Amino acid sequence: MAPYKIAHISDIHLPIENLQFSTRSLCNKRFLSFLSWKKRQYNLQKKYLDNTIEDIKKFNPNLVLISGDLTNLALPEEFEQAAKWLRSLPFRKIYIVPGNHDALVKTNWNQTFALWTPWTMAFSQQDYPVIFKEDQIAIIGLNTAIPTLPFLANGRIDHEQLKRLKDLLRKTREEQLITIIMLHHPPLSNIVAKRKSLENIKNLQNILKKEGANLILYGHSHKTKTEKFLDIPILGISSASSSSVKLNKKASWRKIFVESDKHFSKIKFSVRSQTKNFNFIEEDFYSLTQAL
Repeated sequence: MAPYKIAHISDIHLPIENLQFSTRSLCNKRFLSFLSWKKRQYNLQKKYLDNTIEDIKKFNPNLVLISGDLTNLALPEEFEQAAKWLRSLPFRKIYIVPGNHDALVKTNWNQTFALWTPWTMAFSQQDYPVIFKEDQIAIIGLNTAIPTLPFLANGRIDHEQLKRLKDLLRKTREEQLITIIMLHHPPLSNIVAKRKSLENIKNLQNILKKEGANLILYGHSHKTKTEKFLDIPILGISSASSSSVKLNKKASWRKIFVESDKHFSKIKFSVRSQTKNFNFIEEDFYSLTQAL
């Protein structure tokens, strides 16, 4: 197959200062998150996101993957704003999974996540994990986003999702597909604090040990990290909207090339990060070849 180009971004957190919404909608956990947003709104800015998108456009990817947190407070108005933003993007294919901010509180599906179905391919909460196939590549999207108590941002993959994931991984291996898993919460321990972590991480890891995968992408931590679980690269990316100048927290995106023949896959990836002058530098180059 010809090289397949993927761009991965995460934690968009589209701005809410110009949205019109009822103050009554903040009479729950959203109020604390609203105060947090007010305090940190300058850490995540649309101009950095716009600049990230412009840089990705030059790459002309076959697919853009977004690993959650398009919203801040999970307001219906934010889901509408995000859907409008997604429609405005010039990319051929976009695929997203929800983040914890998108599930901050329990919401009406039809007023929120249903608006994102063109990009999640999920028509209900029960549709996860969702699989997207193109050429010899399979993208499996997990939903780790759950409503939590104040001051918590945990994720969870329910039993039915895990069961279906196991079956999907077995099938993609039998079909000799290059399998990429995308989720919001890190699938490794010690990347985020316990109150922000994936609750049943061991259950997921046990499935990965048995069934395998070629690559895993996540967000949530707002940090760019490259790790491994067994022989599976685990790639985290910082917020695409970040105004930080710190090394692993700058607004960034993952640049991924995937190639394969009948017997082997080759995956190359790097990170493109914004500088304080709004230019991009490319670093952290990796290449790996795996048997199919």
